[in-house]
Amino acid sequence: MTWCVPGLERPGGSDDGRSMTGLIRRRLLAGDVLGLSELLEWLGTDVGVRANMVASVDGRAAVGGRVGALTGPADQVLLVALRGWCDVLLVGAGTIRAEGYGVIDLPEEVVAIRARRGQAPRPVLAILTGSLDLDPALPVFSEAGPGTRPWLITVAGLDRARLDPYAHILEVAAGQDGRPSVPAALQELRAAGLCRVLSEGGPTTLGHMLGQGLVDELFLTVSPVVVGGEGLRMVHIPEYQKLVELTLRDVLGAASEVFLRYSVGTAHTSPGANPV
Repeated sequence: MTWCVPGLERPGGSDDGRSMTGLIRRRLLAGDVLGLSELLEWLGTDVGVRANMVASVDGRAAVGGRVGALTGPADQVLLVALRGWCDVLLVGAGTIRAEGYGVIDLPEEVVAIRARRGQAPRPVLAILTGSLDLDPALPVFSEAGPGTRPWLITVAGLDRARLDPYAHILEVAAGQDGRPSVPAALQELRAAGLCRVLSEGGPTTLGHMLGQGLVDELFLTVSPVVVGGEGLRMVHIPEYQKLVELTLRDVLGAASEVFLRYSVGTAHTSPGANPV
């Protein structure tokens, strides 16, 4: 792939030492089609915190309150691969309500790869909630059995009795806004051996995680639509005092969808991804 901008060297280095002074046209993506096993190899096995989001070209993260209109088949394959990489899927309670999450099932191919890597058949689903105001009839609870119950990460002092039969409830310190501290939640997850963390948002959760420097890599699907309006953007918190810098690591494409892989903050190179 060719994509160069001022100040960056050509991918793979430059033999003549000439600095880039302008944009170079990026040709349409070409190459081998990546299936689930190839995507899992591309993602590697490193521990860390990754976030996965989809947004329209104008930055909208939902249409009619849900993400469904923005996602396509290729985006869903990448979603499954990222879930196959992680030990725990960390999601805000608002997203659980809006998107109707249930038990996280993975294809047999991915389960087999996870087994070879020493991982459980499916990731734990951990829900951040500052109120425990979740309906036990939600699929995430009603469809779960003893081995697939979600974790609820919350703060002390709330009435746990209603949800105790349906989830493992973990109390952590509260942040300044009274919600569960995400750094404290990540510390508890790591202590439980869940060291590969994937967040699927929503926009408020992702905003706090990015702002606090908690995300190592961001995977962003750009859906080829323009939505308009004043709805949720990919990040839904007040403007950061300091910009969160990203380094582009890789680009995938399918039809008119573009999939961007960024490292967040201090640049680093992950297995399978080279700066482009």
